[in-house]
Amino acid sequence: MPSMLKSIRVRIALLFLLLLLAVMFVTGFFLLNTLENYHISLEKEKLEQTGLLAAEFMAPFLREEVDPVLLSSVAESFSRQFNARVIVVDPRQMVLGDSVRIGGMLGTGLDRREVEMALEGSIGQNVQFSELSDQWVLQVAVPIQADDNDRILGATFLSASLTPVFETIAAVQRFLIASTLVSMVLAAGLAIVISHHLTVPIKELTDAARKMAEGKLEQKIEIKSRDEIGQLARQFNIMASKVNEMNQRLTRFVADVSHELRTPLASMLIGIQSLQNYEMEPQQQKEFIDDINIQTQRMIYLVEDLLELTRHQEVADIKDVVPLELVLEEVLETTEPRVQRKGLTLFREVEEELPCLEISGEGLKRVLFNLLDNAIKFTSTGGWLKVKTQTTSHQVSISVEDTGCGIPQDALPYIFERFYRVDQARAREMGGSGLGLSICKEIVELYGGSITVASQENKGSVFTITFPVSPSIQPGYQAEGGSEVVI
Repeated sequence: MPSMLKSIRVRIALLFLLLLLAVMFVTGFFLLNTLENYHISLEKEKLEQTGLLAAEFMAPFLREEVDPVLLSSVAESFSRQFNARVIVVDPRQMVLGDSVRIGGMLGTGLDRREVEMALEGSIGQNVQFSELSDQWVLQVAVPIQADDNDRILGATFLSASLTPVFETIAAVQRFLIASTLVSMVLAAGLAIVISHHLTVPIKELTDAARKMAEGKLEQKIEIKSRDEIGQLARQFNIMASKVNEMNQRLTRFVADVSHELRTPLASMLIGIQSLQNYEMEPQQQKEFIDDINIQTQRMIYLVEDLLELTRHQEVADIKDVVPLELVLEEVLETTEPRVQRKGLTLFREVEEELPCLEISGEGLKRVLFNLLDNAIKFTSTGGWLKVKTQTTSHQVSISVEDTGCGIPQDALPYIFERFYRVDQARAREMGGSGLGLSICKEIVELYGGSITVASQENKGSVFTITFPVSPSIQPGYQAEGGSEVVI
């Protein structure tokens, strides 16, 4: 039983049944109570009217010498007509007439509170259980008054059984119990249908989540509704798709890293084995050692780039207010000697006033160095580079343009992907890992920016990075009611 209660279906069904039972119980209680009060009130009114009529009819018999036999006969007549026992008493509460001839109360005292109230001039009423007749009875006493004044001649006492009223209420109660049982059966069936409708999608989600936990990531839930469960299934499909995509990217990334490492490792192994197993001239040994050194440098660059990729997320929340002008000037001064050594010309179209950015200074330097490094690598001697800035009230863009070999149009959509190289052989000769532009893109997007490229083969390329500008961090900014920002 405890295990069954863990099921949502069982709990929904029990909840439906308990709700229905509570509603029917409360409704039945108030309905039966209202019905009982209504019928008893109706019987009181009817018996009171009968008593008033009997009192008016009995008054003449009490003005003269009372004939108990005649008075009892009249009481019996009223009793048969209105289905109630009728007793007539004098002001001393002695019984002068009784509708019950045999075993009646004729000649005895009727000590009742209702009778006392009637002899005082008001109408007395009472509902009580009669042990003599083993039933509930309604009792009413009405004063008998003389016509000429308010003198009380006696009282008429009427007693009627409430059995028909309680039988009616019992019949209604049985009907309510039967209808409750039928309703509970129907509610149980409805609860099973509804719980099935609710729990089947949840079970599908659970099964799909379990399969994903087992490594089967290609899961998709059929969306059958637009309610909350349908929205949950939709979000699950989105999550599963992203997890599967990330897993595929991770698998591809590991494969690419393995491939990139395997080539220099194989070359190094061949060189080391050759040096160990063969006698060589000093010049040949130097060539093998130089090759091992080059492959080692390639591996160092690759590992550094991989570490850079993993480090970005760790510093995602680290931001500084960085003056763009100072960072750009530092990068250009560091790059200038390489430009001159290769016989290139560097043009600057940098605005005099550049904004501050909320970014990592080291990350911004890494992006600019990568873009300038690529421009220098792929631009032949005699070419030129250009660094240009353009600022608006909401953003700033930095462009790095070159007259290098350019990028084929079919390669442009992929150049920001990890390990992608336009020319594999040439890129390896220049020490490229295929991660530089991917790192640039991740850094730029990490701080809310964007990076784009425009290129024509054999004519050159233009890389443009754009960052949002926040007015509140700029020097001289004055907030309402605040102080000036000082950098």
